[in-house]
Amino acid sequence: MVNLTEADMATPTIKMRLIGLGEWVFRQRSWTPIPLMLVLALSSFRESKDVFCWVPGLVLLVCGEGLRVWGVAVVGKESRTRGGGVGRLATYGPYAYVRNPLYLGNVLLTLGATFISKLLWMVPVVVMLFVVQYVPIVLWEESVLAEKFGPEYAAYCQQVPRWVPRWRRQRSKGVAIPYQWRAAFWSERSTFGTLMLLILVMVAKEDLRHLPKYLRKHPLSTLTHAAPPSPHAPP
Repeated sequence: MVNLTEADMATPTIKMRLIGLGEWVFRQRSWTPIPLMLVLALSSFRESKDVFCWVPGLVLLVCGEGLRVWGVAVVGKESRTRGGGVGRLATYGPYAYVRNPLYLGNVLLTLGATFISKLLWMVPVVVMLFVVQYVPIVLWEESVLAEKFGPEYAAYCQQVPRWVPRWRRQRSKGVAIPYQWRAAFWSERSTFGTLMLLILVMVAKEDLRHLPKYLRKHPLSTLTHAAPPSPHAPP
């Protein structure tokens, strides 16, 4: 048996440091994805077949946003708060399959944007950035939930995985409140707007990429590239 001295107990562990960092990152989570999204939207990309990027990208976007709407329909406006106040423990809907469906939805959304941008080399970068951001956040949230709900939350954590959804749904022991679909779609309006803007930027970037080819083929382009008159030509 290991005896902890007072010095050992006074020294913050790595997990405790991550929990403290997670509270700060949680409050900044609204703007932290913006630099990454700007890189994906404005960076140039190499020639590649659109179907191999747009199809999986759009599928990931739909799955990610669908997962988010489903989760927000369960927890309601609490998903948009910046504090640690939690009214109840959600254990039904997507929370019966995975403990962090909203964050998992964010990962799918960003991976979808990465595919559409055709910057496939950034996929591992995106995964690494989400690990750096969400591991501290989740550790902090779990400490808050464990303190508030105690054994109920501990039993829930034993049954439901943190990140990888399981196929069998965990039966909720609490009262399942009806889904708040209207409130969920209204709460996600900013996410919908961001996704639409991102897709429009990607389409515009795609058109600009083909613009030089279009100008070379367009009849008007011959006017700008017409040969200069010969000096021996009669006036």
